[in-house]
Amino acid sequence: MPSGVSDLTPAAVTTCPRGTLGVPRQPSPAEPVLGWWAYRRDRPGSAHRPRDRSECRPRPGVGPCRAAADASSQAPASTPCNGATRATLSTHHGVAVAGTLVAPSTPGGHVFAPEPLPANLLTDPAFAAACAARRIGMVFQAVRRAGVGPAQIARRTGLTVSRVTEIMSGPREVSSMAVIERIADGLRIPGRMLGLADRPWETVLGLAAYQPAPVPETWEVLDMLSRSTASDAALSHLEVAVAEVAYCYPVKSPSESASTLQRQLVSVHDLLGRPQQLAARRRCIRILTVVSGLLGFAHHDLGDRGRSNAHFHLGLVAAEEGEADDLTAWLLTMQSIVEYTAGRRDTAAVLLQRAAGLAEAAEPRRRAWVAANLARSLAATGSRTKALTTLDQATHLLDLADGEPVGGLDFFTPPRLDGLAGETYAHLGEHEAAAGLLETAIRCRDEADVKGRSVLTIDLADCRLGCGDIEAACATAQGALDIAGDTVVHRLVLRATQFQHALGPWQSARPVRELTARVRESKYQLTRA
Repeated sequence: MPSGVSDLTPAAVTTCPRGTLGVPRQPSPAEPVLGWWAYRRDRPGSAHRPRDRSECRPRPGVGPCRAAADASSQAPASTPCNGATRATLSTHHGVAVAGTLVAPSTPGGHVFAPEPLPANLLTDPAFAAACAARRIGMVFQAVRRAGVGPAQIARRTGLTVSRVTEIMSGPREVSSMAVIERIADGLRIPGRMLGLADRPWETVLGLAAYQPAPVPETWEVLDMLSRSTASDAALSHLEVAVAEVAYCYPVKSPSESASTLQRQLVSVHDLLGRPQQLAARRRCIRILTVVSGLLGFAHHDLGDRGRSNAHFHLGLVAAEEGEADDLTAWLLTMQSIVEYTAGRRDTAAVLLQRAAGLAEAAEPRRRAWVAANLARSLAATGSRTKALTTLDQATHLLDLADGEPVGGLDFFTPPRLDGLAGETYAHLGEHEAAAGLLETAIRCRDEADVKGRSVLTIDLADCRLGCGDIEAACATAQGALDIAGDTVVHRLVLRATQFQHALGPWQSARPVRELTARVRESKYQLTRA
């Protein structure tokens, strides 16, 4: 939008007598030219109902056009229009915004201006990634979840509701720069998020916006008390905070966890950039290992393989420098889960065999977790005897951990063992035994753990398929997607896609066709970080 538009006032309008719609004349350079993006909101009950009913509706067929450049406040207050529409540009913090057709008598001209999106949406890593990739369908889906429906999106951006719906559901892509600019302006998405230059309204809004300082965490306050080297108290609080993120990860969205972890990563980076005592530096490196591993897993759930791999690599380097074999084993196991769900079962088995060797000095609960994951990967690669032996070992180790506390990185419990055992037996072809274990695991998992429960339900659907019940298998897979709801993660999409491919011989059956459409929809629901 030209800079001169910001100088327009409600007085600088083109006007016409009531009911005199004719052929629009060419406006003078000082006049704003408004087409489809200047509309009225005078429906009954609208908060923006004009007080003066003397305005005229836009002439149908008047095409889109831009505001004239360098319009100034010297434009006449009213200019005969010979049938052109009467319109204003409403202002928002001093910036002209395409808005409602109103009468000049409306106080201040503040009739319509796009509401800003919630701050937590604009800072959401998944939303930011969707904007950066210009995946407008995902952007619209996120905006809808924030409370702005398709009709409101259409009204703000000048698109039709049907086109917004098509873009949101996936078949239609947006490549026009003009449309992307309208989306940025209508939804108040900063230009840089969509790869555009700063929008004209950003400068003024940026100056006027109040950004409260983030509330410091306890470890940050304690660190300020001993700025030369991190104190034991500061590091202890940071370790507890990171462990809490790890323990709560199953019941929180990946984007929420990633946001917290990124802040913790910044803090660790700052600590490592200062002179530290050897013991404090080693603790910082161990914290970095855990944060990197959790970020790698979160970015995998958000569908960003590049960031996931980068964080896992950072974590491995940190673990080796910190000489922490137990943490290296934990990190390798986390990475193996990513490889397993992506279908790279051989790679997962190699990582887990290395992890099992490094975990020998770890607590029984962690060793049980490593062993159970290794059993599943061995079964997936056809090593039946080794898989069953390793699964028995995992069961024995978890029995030894009966008195150990559950929390932080050591979260492995009997329901989680049942889930991994069920998957192991499914790979070995024992589908009925696997189904019983998976049903128990799903029933005993936390209701809020929709990510884990939905993935296990897809595994249960695989067992139904193995038993030859196609209809029950498809219904169970549909149930997995229902469990996920809006929390669709990359792990679920990968498993659902793998299951869909297994249904290839029955692709013409109605339940399979319905599931195929549902899986395709889940791919569009997935948001990237």
